[in-house]
Amino acid sequence: MTAVRFAVAGLKHFHILTFVNGMRALPDAQFVGFYDDDPKLRDQYSQEFGVPAFASVGELVEATEPEVVGVAVENSKKGAVISELAERGCHVLVDKPLVTSFADLDDVEAAHVKTGMQIGLMLMERYNGPTRAVRELLQSGKLGRMVNFTGLAPHKLKPAGRPEWMFDAELYGGVLNDLCIHNIDLSRWMWDEEPVAVTAAEGCLRFTQYDRFTDHAEVFLEFADSSTAMLRADWLTPEGFPAHGDGRQFFECTEGTLEILAAPDIHRLGEGTIHYDAWDAERTQLAPAPPEKSAFADFVALCRGAQQAELFPEDGFRSTRITLYAREAARTGTKIDLRDKL
Repeated sequence: MTAVRFAVAGLKHFHILTFVNGMRALPDAQFVGFYDDDPKLRDQYSQEFGVPAFASVGELVEATEPEVVGVAVENSKKGAVISELAERGCHVLVDKPLVTSFADLDDVEAAHVKTGMQIGLMLMERYNGPTRAVRELLQSGKLGRMVNFTGLAPHKLKPAGRPEWMFDAELYGGVLNDLCIHNIDLSRWMWDEEPVAVTAAEGCLRFTQYDRFTDHAEVFLEFADSSTAMLRADWLTPEGFPAHGDGRQFFECTEGTLEILAAPDIHRLGEGTIHYDAWDAERTQLAPAPPEKSAFADFVALCRGAQQAELFPEDGFRSTRITLYAREAARTGTKIDLRDKL
């Protein structure tokens, strides 16, 4: 594989460092530069990264000609940046959430179709060894049919260390859109089909000093055969807790159940304990099933014409659309029928 030239547009969330490290791990990858609109961040990271910094997306692309660009500007600004990069001939890999509005999602999808550029979303559960082990067992038929998936994703907020834009409701877009999308996408992946309806709740009960901030969200997905997914995410992990979040995932099937404990930390991708209780056997533990390729190698292969991938642009678009409908269901207090919306 010829060396991939990659760049970064926006350093507004530390998840972009996962992109940088993941791309740097690829053979002969070249980090060619980054953009941010904050001069302080440009100064800080130009020294840390050892690459040139630019004050606009246009300058970055014209000067460095990247093949792949990772995006982590403020959430509500992502749509415009993604579309501009695609128009300029760059493939784009985005830290979640992809966008914060249906209008921006429509624009991003249109840019993908118009330009042919790949637009990916960093939905890392598809590359997580424990969840992959569950999916492999499900696909083998040993678990029978899915009945329910319950996903718990608590996080620490630690507001003193968060950027100001996260507490601007227009720029951030809410905890549901930010954190629930991982398990929404995981639900689609486990079922290999789309949910038919969504209800949800979203609110703020702890961090009420921030105007229109939301610190907890719950999503309920229904599938056509009456199976369900119950998903919650929050910013309510106490600051004294010994990890960033104690994530749990429960899979109830007709022939057994599984539980994934994301110990020691919700951020330690690939690690965790998998308890498996078959219908008529003693409890065992499953070994994780790591992916053959990292999310970043998979995306680069897709950019270069691969026909198979764990995650296609359409997956990111659909999971984002369901997430936005979940947020709308929470706002209106209604159940939303998804069958004619995906």
